[in-house]
Amino acid sequence: MNHTSTQIATFCVAVFLAGATLAEPEPRRVIDVGSKKQLFIDELFIQSSRGVTLTMNTPSRDGRVLLTNDQPWESGSETYIGVYSSVIKENGVVRLWYDSRRGGDQLYDRVAYAESKDGLHFTKPILRLHEIDGSKENNVVIPGIIGGCAVWIDPTAPPEHRYKTQAKVYPSREFHMHSSPDGLRWRLFARLNPGRGGWDTQSVAFWDPNIDRYALFTRYWMSHRHGTAKAPDNFRTVRRLESDDLKSWDKQSIVMQPDEADRMLHPTPPGQPPIDYYGADVFRYVEADRVYIMLAQAYWHWKPCAPQKGLGPAGFDVRLAVSRDGIKFRRAGARKPFMSMGPAGRFDSKFVWAMPDPVRMGDELWIYYVGSNRDHDGYIDAAAPGGKHLTGISRAVLRLDGFVSADADYTGGEITTPLIKFSGKRLELNVETSGGGSVIVELLDENDNPIPGFSKDDATPVNGNAVRMPVRWDDRAEVSTLTGRPVRIRFHMRDCKVYAFQFAD
Repeated sequence: MNHTSTQIATFCVAVFLAGATLAEPEPRRVIDVGSKKQLFIDELFIQSSRGVTLTMNTPSRDGRVLLTNDQPWESGSETYIGVYSSVIKENGVVRLWYDSRRGGDQLYDRVAYAESKDGLHFTKPILRLHEIDGSKENNVVIPGIIGGCAVWIDPTAPPEHRYKTQAKVYPSREFHMHSSPDGLRWRLFARLNPGRGGWDTQSVAFWDPNIDRYALFTRYWMSHRHGTAKAPDNFRTVRRLESDDLKSWDKQSIVMQPDEADRMLHPTPPGQPPIDYYGADVFRYVEADRVYIMLAQAYWHWKPCAPQKGLGPAGFDVRLAVSRDGIKFRRAGARKPFMSMGPAGRFDSKFVWAMPDPVRMGDELWIYYVGSNRDHDGYIDAAAPGGKHLTGISRAVLRLDGFVSADADYTGGEITTPLIKFSGKRLELNVETSGGGSVIVELLDENDNPIPGFSKDDATPVNGNAVRMPVRWDDRAEVSTLTGRPVRIRFHMRDCKVYAFQFAD
């Protein structure tokens, strides 16, 4: 190579190296958690882990019936509590709207109202709003034949339309939304048309401040009968839509449907998987940041079951799915039920339907549900006392934030979070340990080095069971000196469950 060539080559290398030096490195993502609670529903806050599993936690149920059809205007032949019922806690009162039904020749499907101060003992106030069987001495708030309710409070609406509910009505089979100033006096607000696919289920709607729009979750028949699929497909799924005004709907997506693992569970006729997703209670979990929960109502039909001509067992249980955006949901619990059918002979032995939405009672979540000992095909549990059809509303109790936890066994485990920044003053955990279990928390800098004063050696082991357990280092809980600085949290865990963390104010 001559002198000129050497100069050119040297110049090119210099330019290349200069370019490499001047190019800005890709910034490392930092999650701003502020002072909001963060849940371990998925791997968002797990950069790396060892010996830790994400575990679905099921609520406890005692089978106590809190409400049934026991008043003169709702009792008699073929009367029962329908599954499309809902509940709201407001101003210290648990308000319950329930589906009061009668089958047979004298068919009705009304919405009635009850309330409770403790969430356990309900009264049915005489409201005198509608005449039933010649008398207004009743608690009916929406008469006629209406496919239940899913009452919600619209924070953007004027006072006269603050409460809303939506359902399929008969005999028109239209999809109606009703509104009310008080949850008692209802009137038609709009006729909805989310497009073909059906809406013959409990349809759930709410205002989502994360997108500044309304979200609606309703049925979508994947069916040749509805023109939404090719023959022989014929099964139910759950769809999601959005709206600015509750009248025009767009951005439809299927958020829960039978997948390949569901289809492989049992052999069934072509186009008919062994499970339909009949509906879903979907809600934004307001206790934490960016968490959406789906309680999907799973309808099972996969085996010939005398005396039915179709497929049994025609029972219902509830499945849990979680999301960060309310659109993309992932199933939790390794396909095990979140709420199972009750034991044989009990009122909920064939049908368990989670009502919208869970109610916070102290440091617990009460998930009200409707149960029945009669299956979808109309057959009563053979173990039913006296062969009687039983229905009622009960509750399942879950720890606050307790849907999913990060668990380590006796041999221990570890979680390291991605880089985060916070604005709170102290770190709190929702945690449960055994007597010998613990969580040791250290804070790391951007280079994964322990921050002086917040290392593993400085940390006081967390031991116990509390939804707001303070974390301390050398008996200090104050972390405000690190506010706004990118850090990682490393949890050293042994025989424990960690549900959530929060840098609280």
